[in-house]
Amino acid sequence: MKINIKHFYIVLILFITVFFNSFCPTGCAELYKIKSVNFDISNSLIFIPIKTTTISILTNDLKNTELDGVNGVELELINSSIADMPDNYSFSEGYLKGVTIEKDTKKNSTKFKLTFNDKYNLSNLKISTINGNLIITFAPLSPYNMNYYLNTYRENESSKDYKENLVITTKSVDSEQMIPVSNKTDNNSMSEIHKAFQNSNYQNGEIYTNLKVEEITQNTRLRSKYYLFGAAPKDNTFKITGVGTVAIQKPFLLANPQRMVFDIPNSTINPDLHGKELTLDNGDIIRMAQFKPNTTRLVVTSEKAPQYMPVFQPDSQGLIIANPQNLLTTHLPSYKTNIVKFNFQKSNLQNNLFFEFDKPVMYGIKRTTESLYIYFLNAEKYNDSQFHSVIKNNIFSNTTMHLLSTGIRVKVPVENKENLNVYISPDGKLFKIYAEIPKAVIEQKNAQKVKELKKKEGTINPAPKYTANNHNIVVIDAGHGGKDYGALRGDINEKTITLDVSKMVQSILQKKGYKVYMTRTDDTYVSLEDRVNYSEGINPTVFVSIHVNSCNSDSPKGIETHYYNENSIELADTVHKSLIKRINTNNRGLFKSRFYVINHTTAPSILVEIGFISNPTERQELTTLQRQQATAEGIADGIIEFIKGLK
Repeated sequence: MKINIKHFYIVLILFITVFFNSFCPTGCAELYKIKSVNFDISNSLIFIPIKTTTISILTNDLKNTELDGVNGVELELINSSIADMPDNYSFSEGYLKGVTIEKDTKKNSTKFKLTFNDKYNLSNLKISTINGNLIITFAPLSPYNMNYYLNTYRENESSKDYKENLVITTKSVDSEQMIPVSNKTDNNSMSEIHKAFQNSNYQNGEIYTNLKVEEITQNTRLRSKYYLFGAAPKDNTFKITGVGTVAIQKPFLLANPQRMVFDIPNSTINPDLHGKELTLDNGDIIRMAQFKPNTTRLVVTSEKAPQYMPVFQPDSQGLIIANPQNLLTTHLPSYKTNIVKFNFQKSNLQNNLFFEFDKPVMYGIKRTTESLYIYFLNAEKYNDSQFHSVIKNNIFSNTTMHLLSTGIRVKVPVENKENLNVYISPDGKLFKIYAEIPKAVIEQKNAQKVKELKKKEGTINPAPKYTANNHNIVVIDAGHGGKDYGALRGDINEKTITLDVSKMVQSILQKKGYKVYMTRTDDTYVSLEDRVNYSEGINPTVFVSIHVNSCNSDSPKGIETHYYNENSIELADTVHKSLIKRINTNNRGLFKSRFYVINHTTAPSILVEIGFISNPTERQELTTLQRQQATAEGIADGIIEFIKGLK
């Protein structure tokens, strides 16, 4: 058989072309397909979801350079494509002034030019990836083993809700346009939705029925946390899809007919879905609309409406609104996850219970009058003894966990809790329940403790009272103690640090001839009232209470000094200045505060916050002998200087 040489070479060339197109790593295939650009309402980060054929963005695929003459940077993601969208985003508040997006078709790359106000420090800019998505962080965020938390369920409206419009400039429009555009005109579909809320406590907000998209593509993303672009029935459930972070505010029920209402705060709905109605095979109906400029509302009408709940996808970008009886294994991820760790953290009124998973978790949330139920739908294992050990003697002590045929159910009774919130880390592996103790409950408990502890645990024996003309008497109050740990971070607690520093202050002052009394000298609980009574019985020259500060964010650091009575201002100023001279940290200044121990003492009295246990760097320093000794010397020197000024 004869072989046609010409045909052979043609086939060979075609084979080589196909072969190299399949394996070319840069110019021949689009590795990174940018879906959209999302701006978080906290003015902290830009979230860019990317469809990629690789596991994560490679370091050498992302280049960045500072802009000439402008406080900003240019980030270039090579080997990428991006959907058509406005060139410029500009902001009226926060560090970020604007973002310009450019496509370079020749280089097959996408450029992001970020400009900031003049006060912004570019060294704070961080670029990272989560599940293949690009994260540009330009302001501090509150961490717990992660750089960011997503609030996916909340009880109340937040002051941080985004209510200001984003200004967008496009090539096709000469002037700036503000979206969404208000339009109060009603239509039949919206009239039905309005009627659904007539018997509720929620006010009828303006309905936005005319989101202009003719000149601005639907890929535009507002500075809302979520853009709802799709909704469809699926196996007797409603599947909601979007980009960003979806959250649900506490649902509420309406009657005649029965309807469950789900509000998605900080969200924008695809105009094509505004006023849309979907029906399941069983007759259940869901209606959706842009209820407020920053809120999307979903209304489920069903005889079984009270049973409906939101089910959050592991990436926090999608929802299933479902009656749990209709959830199928096909709705769940193909993998199982386990709870590998529990943790509890408390700061003042704020209480956090953490669940750490080995793989991303899919979960549902059901709120009743008495309890908040959380269903970890693809979870199968947890350590029960560790769980009960972590929740012992705190606000979550009556929380229960149960294994179900599919998943794990957590029941959090609402009693003695308020402002319940649920958070998830961007990788879907760290879940947090946040709760506050009502102030009325705390006041009642404190009053009861004072009553019970009089003449009992931690009561201080009266000390001899000295006359006012003796200027060498000092009371040092080591904050917290015994069962009151104060602020905690891991195995580091406030009560230990305050006692160590207080003893050092005592030693320094005693060596210089001062009479020093301590409200506690060991790890003993002493009530606030007993501390004050002890000091009043002594009638000292000064009273100094030593504490360690704490915050939800890990950024704050430094020293601050508190006073209440006018006779304490000079003492506060003198001790504070002495501390700042000794310690290299932030000077947070003086504060007039109503702390019990300085509010109820007659002598000049102050409360010193010697650093932040919530700041990782300062927390480590506070445990060192060098920092504690410098702190003690600063406090002692300030006390001595103040007392000498009285003579």
